[in-house]
Parts: sequence; C-alpha cells; structure tokens
Amino acid sequence: MINNFFKKLKNYLYKNIFNYLKYSFEEFIPNSKSNLKTTNNLIRINIKNLTKNLLQISEYFSRIEISNLDSLSTEQKVEEELKNLFDKFNSDKSSHGYHKLYASIFNEISNSPTILEIGIGSNDTSTPSNMGKNGTPGASLRAFSEMYPNSDIYGADIDIETLKDFGRVKTFYLDQNNFKTFNNPVIQNKKFDIIIDDGLHMQSANLNSIFFAIQRLKTPGVLVVEDVSFNALDTWKILSNILEKPYSLQIVKCLDNYAVVLRNF
Repeated sequence: MINNFFKKLKNYLYKNIFNYLKYSFEEFIPNSKSNLKTTNNLIRINIKNLTKNLLQISEYFSRIEISNLDSLSTEQKVEEELKNLFDKFNSDKSSHGYHKLYASIFNEISNSPTILEIGIGSNDTSTPSNMGKNGTPGASLRAFSEMYPNSDIYGADIDIETLKDFGRVKTFYLDQNNFKTFNNPVIQNKKFDIIIDDGLHMQSANLNSIFFAIQRLKTPGVLVVEDVSFNALDTWKILSNILEKPYSLQIVKCLDNYAVVLRNF
C-alpha cells in the first residue's frame, strides 16, 4: 500500500509539477527508450510538428487555394440587407466581412433555409470564447430570423443562460468537445441547409462540427466555420484533401481572419 501511494504521488508530481507530457499525451510518446527529460522533449517535438508534416505530405499531392471575399459572387441587395440586420442586432459578423460571405452562400441554398448556429454567445467571462460583458447573445439568430421569417432556426451553446427561445428560433445545450451533445432531442433527425460554427474556435471542436455536418447537411447544404486564425489553417488544408465527393472545402480570407466553408453539393 505504501509503494502504491508513492507511485501515485510520483505520477502526480511528474504530471502537475514537472509537466512531463507523457501523462497527458500518450498518443505522442515515442516507442523507444530514453530518460524522462528526453522523452518529454521528443513528445513536445512530436506534437508541434505533426500537423506541419501531415500538411507537407498532403500538399505534395494537392494544394488548396485560398479565396478572397472580393472574389465571391453576391447579390448587392442581399449583402446590404444582411449587413444592416447584423448591425441592427449588434452582431459583429459584418465587422469580419461575413455579410458578404453569407450573401454568397444564401445564393446557393434554399430560399427559406433551415439554419443551425453553434455558438449563441455568452456574457459570462468564465465561459470559453465568450463575447465579453458588452456582447449581445443571440444577435445573429435574430438577424437571420428577420431575414427569413418562415425558416426553422436553431441556436446551440454551452452556456445555459443564453438558451432562450423566441419566435421560430429554438435553442439547446451543446458542448462542442462532447460529440454526443450534438444530437439533441430539440433537433431530432433534422437536416440543415446551413450550419454555422461560431463556437469554441479550436480545431478539435470545429472538426466535431464538420463530422456532424457531414451527417446532417441537406443537398445542397453548407457548413461555415467562422473566426479561423492563420495559425490554424494547416488543419483545414489537410482536411480539404481528405474529403470525398459530394463534399468540398473552401478557405476564405475575410477582413481580419479566415472562414472555412464545407459544401455538400
């Protein structure tokens, strides 16, 4: 019993005090012997280089070109209407140029689209990816509901305080890091014309949204991943070469970040 106690204590110290990565990242442990310090350094190198090395192989076969907002085909009237609605409800989407992006996408899908937006927005500063105290949760849901008054619209968020239904908009709890929560009874087996990921803004969570969208997009249907940073682009470039028809992926350079667009056409 004493030996077991000291073993647990040793593991705790190595993981939490000395930050030895082998206790959190078993997948990246080299399958060879070395001392703890060397193993720790190799794990760090393995984590840091994995995506870069996968991209190098991926782009040897095919390289994705990044699109610009100005190259998108839109109807000026739709673009202006979206901008006015985003601004009216205090959404920040037009500040990123997303009104132009969505004007282009809405040309491709139903005139009365079924919409799901992941990430309603939270004023709770302890919630990851929150809007701050001055943000307006549900702003874009209100904009979309005024733009498409006959559409079924859904919003999902990890902060239960933001889950407030109104009009034709229904909301439900969703934790992007827990894929089981995507399949909520509120949406049952519903298919969507457009899914918007404006949630946690990290690749593993975004990829859960991708996997969900592959199963739940109508044909035609679109998923938009907003607020993608330059440093995260390698993951999306790799994914573009993994997808098979009818799915395709586009990366769009917006005003101050990038958006990823998955199409089921």
